[in-house]
Amino acid sequence: MEKSDVEIKIEELKRLRDNLDKAIKDAETRKKEVEAFLKGLVEIANTSSDKEKGVVAAKTISEVVSASNAGDIKRIDVSKKIVTGVTKVDDLLLGGIPITSNVVLFGPPFSAKEALANNFVVRSLKENIPIVIVSADRDLRQIKADVARTMGSDLASVDSYEDTGILRFIDMYSKSIQIQSPSKNAIVIDGITNISALLKSMETVEADILKTYPYYRLLFISLTAFIPQFEEKIFMRFTQQFTQKRRSNPSVSMYLLEEGLFDQKIYETISYVMDGTIEFRIANSKQYLRVSGLSNVRTREWIEVYQRNNSFDLGSFSLERVR
Repeated sequence: MEKSDVEIKIEELKRLRDNLDKAIKDAETRKKEVEAFLKGLVEIANTSSDKEKGVVAAKTISEVVSASNAGDIKRIDVSKKIVTGVTKVDDLLLGGIPITSNVVLFGPPFSAKEALANNFVVRSLKENIPIVIVSADRDLRQIKADVARTMGSDLASVDSYEDTGILRFIDMYSKSIQIQSPSKNAIVIDGITNISALLKSMETVEADILKTYPYYRLLFISLTAFIPQFEEKIFMRFTQQFTQKRRSNPSVSMYLLEEGLFDQKIYETISYVMDGTIEFRIANSKQYLRVSGLSNVRTREWIEVYQRNNSFDLGSFSLERVR
């Protein structure tokens, strides 16, 4: 179900409002840094001897520069777009996915949505930007193998990213099938019904990442696992809460969702709480993709997908901007 132009505009204005709130907070942080510098200079002026002034000046300037640099590391232009890792998709999206967006990848099993998700992960690793993978219905060993294959590398390389904290896992799957988590670094949750633990764990990981990095990526594998476990209202309340939390900080999140395992109405409802969808379908032995939401894109029409090894290409599409 396509959102109306009014609904899209409302969402854009809400995002603009949130971006302005973020800019105000950044300005307040800068103001505090300037006040700290000013306080330090006043302290220097009031010290009695030149030697004391030198000691206080060195300490004050060092602290202020460190604080200022830390602030610069964490700042990011909220109008920035984050590339997906698939060149033609980024071209279709006029540069990538807007920061703070939640995007659902919807389509049949074994479609190109998995290739897009894997390239999204690999792009983050290559940029040394943290990515959090929430696994609700897939073994971490399989996820790592898919990432290694897409990267053209081995499992040891993937493990090294995990050891440095660039790749992080929240494992909701292992305990549900009564096995030990394949990752010694993962946050392990006892099952997908424990959504309060997931929300708390995600906030902890997010806060830790944003101390050092300007933004992060998130891949959720997958929302499909939650649908049979909860009543629709509870599931949607969780989805709204989770996505809204991600919008409040600089991140780009993708959520896998399988077609054909639930009523189409569920997909339409999930799409409504997201910032956009990238939908895949297979017809007459051909595969297609289309984009909904996500501000301006080159076209909203179905575009043919040509899978290429561990990625894919797209057929020709209009160069006009279509809302």
